[in-house]
Amino acid sequence: MREYLEVWDHVSNKQKKGWQIAALGNATIEAFKTDRYQRWKLLDPKTQIVVSVHYYTPVTTSLQKNAEKLGQYLHSQVRQVPADSDWWITFRSLLDEMVKQLTVATAGTLLGPAMLADGNQVLMSASLPPVYNRKQFIELQQYSIIDVDYLDELPNPIDAKAVIWR
Repeated sequence: MREYLEVWDHVSNKQKKGWQIAALGNATIEAFKTDRYQRWKLLDPKTQIVVSVHYYTPVTTSLQKNAEKLGQYLHSQVRQVPADSDWWITFRSLLDEMVKQLTVATAGTLLGPAMLADGNQVLMSASLPPVYNRKQFIELQQYSIIDVDYLDELPNPIDAKAVIWR
């Protein structure tokens, strides 16, 4: 969440330097006014064909809560827990769920949802995979039709033209 906040000028330095999960979660909601996924499609103006898709994938409330639970596991146990204990089953289930949640949360390339500034100016920040042509990303935005959707979850399967971290 800190990575999302650090690139935006309208976010205070205090919020950018936060370390508590709940505080960072509140700061992202305050900064972006949403915790929904954003799909940013760039379409060819002549053919209306999708040429590129980018996502803002927030750190969901569920993932934040799970991260706080994981923090509780960092404290050492008073006694050793047997390997066949329900404690381990619960712990492994939490880790498995978090792997899935983190895979989604880190897939997006937009560091926060794109936002409109005064007039027609779009403010956005992206972290693009090294294999993606950054110059092409900038050029596409200048000469494309932009279609923006807010989603409750990431599509499955994800768009074929999506630029994501894998």
